[in-house]
Amino acid sequence: METTVQTTFQGVDHHMWNPHTISRRGFFTLAAGGFSAAALLAACGGQRKQDTGVRAASKWFSDQTIVSRQGPQRTIWSFSDEDGNLGGLSPEFIDVAVVDADGRSIHQTTVGRHVDGVAMPYYPVIVPFQTPGVHEFRFDLGKQGNYVGYAIPGQRSSSTIVWPGDRFPSVQTPTAANSSGVNPICTRSPVCPFHTISLDDSLASQDATLLIVSTPAFCGTKWMCGPVLENLIDHVDNGIKGLDVIHAEVYANPSSDDLGPLSPMVEAAGVSYEPFMFLIDELGMVLRRLDHIWDNSELRDLLSLV
Repeated sequence: METTVQTTFQGVDHHMWNPHTISRRGFFTLAAGGFSAAALLAACGGQRKQDTGVRAASKWFSDQTIVSRQGPQRTIWSFSDEDGNLGGLSPEFIDVAVVDADGRSIHQTTVGRHVDGVAMPYYPVIVPFQTPGVHEFRFDLGKQGNYVGYAIPGQRSSSTIVWPGDRFPSVQTPTAANSSGVNPICTRSPVCPFHTISLDDSLASQDATLLIVSTPAFCGTKWMCGPVLENLIDHVDNGIKGLDVIHAEVYANPSSDDLGPLSPMVEAAGVSYEPFMFLIDELGMVLRRLDHIWDNSELRDLLSLV
């Protein structure tokens, strides 16, 4: 079972983070630390005020993962009351309205709760952002009240992440036969079964590729690291014809005292968070990406594309 390291954060650029300007552990702590609407309000200069009785939604994604004019974008939210996370009290469905920086309503939807194989109920809200800048999310949870959250999509031209439709970079990943300078090649105990083929070899083959990057033993985010690898093992441990499944670690030479440098895979993907997963077709083109947290339902949806 993947574990977590509970850490805190202050002074965050909520739009894009440079992994070379903060500590390695803090680097991933920032990415999925459950930013509240209040924290983002402070980052935006306090220009927006919450209505009386409206609570702050918990934001479980990096703004690095959303851009405008790139098709539907996945955002992830959860909700708490004065006693903590709503957990089992979270409604099965919630209504969501999204307003852009000019106050225009750009999207309205109803979203179902996701909790299949994960500890915390969350809601993935898929939004077709048309412009960059601050967007306000208004959540109606019925009897549980109203919540508000904020997201800041950027522009594709300035993004470092590999996106659906891009060709994935050919990178050597650690296998049982060749560690590629990463030690250990897998921090799960026992080692997961997804280290038999290197990513570059898979991309050169006629098979599709499913790449998951996570670190079971050295999770640097708060609460959101697992159990994505365990769930994947449950789904594809016996293999899927025509699909290579590859796991790569986040850090190259981690220890409990020093996490050390990032693995080449993280650098190549251009991200500042973990975990993440890419589904890549047999031509090496990205079909879909999942970031931060996903349950068995979203995992099955992704695998259905194979």
